[in-house]
Amino acid sequence: MSDHEQAAPILEVESVNVAYGRVQAVRDVSFAVPEGGLIALVGANGAGKSSVLAAVSGLVRPGSGRIRLEGNDITRWPAHKRVGAGLVLVPEGRQILGTLTVAENLLLGAHRRRRQAASETEMYELFPVLAERRALPASALSGGEQQMLAIARAMIAKPRVVLLDEPSMGLAPKMVDEVFAVIERIRASGVTVVLVEQNARRALRAADTGHVLETGAIAHSGPAADLLKDPRVVKAYLGVE
Repeated sequence: MSDHEQAAPILEVESVNVAYGRVQAVRDVSFAVPEGGLIALVGANGAGKSSVLAAVSGLVRPGSGRIRLEGNDITRWPAHKRVGAGLVLVPEGRQILGTLTVAENLLLGAHRRRRQAASETEMYELFPVLAERRALPASALSGGEQQMLAIARAMIAKPRVVLLDEPSMGLAPKMVDEVFAVIERIRASGVTVVLVEQNARRALRAADTGHVLETGAIAHSGPAADLLKDPRVVKAYLGVE
């Protein structure tokens, strides 16, 4: 058993349900994330992965269930309070502010955690490409660079837990490699990572534990290495390499 598997959970999701009107997006989802661990939520488009992150981050309120951060019930906390407590989301589609410079986007990321925030210099060391472009408007960056900025904007807040929603979406293979290298560095620094990723094989290779969602519910869970070899998961989500 690894140190991460032995560690106490820093984030607990218990029987969470999310609905948008009559559409049930998340059905009774439960999982725990050990401090310093990396878990992957994988599944087909529309399986409910991003809705789980929306509930955890406070963008939507669950119809039922509980979410705990370091033992505290945060189910009804607003999103900004969760950020202040160290739970930060990197949203799908990046959602950076294109008219602001790279440096200004980073300053915004530090706003809710001003006392704990890292320095711009630390972010430029972690993301050298951003140092070269710090004075440029974010809209001038490539898609991969914008994704790096979105991750850096989250990391400058020095989160305890970072939620990554489809970080490799739409990127060229080389940039996908760079994004996953950054994810490994984030995890190595001790930050807990919850990764939602369409590239299921790549996500499971990076993770300790995986959860496969189908129509809003967890269909398969276990050590990521085992899921990579599970014939049901391979057939449905991974395919032949």
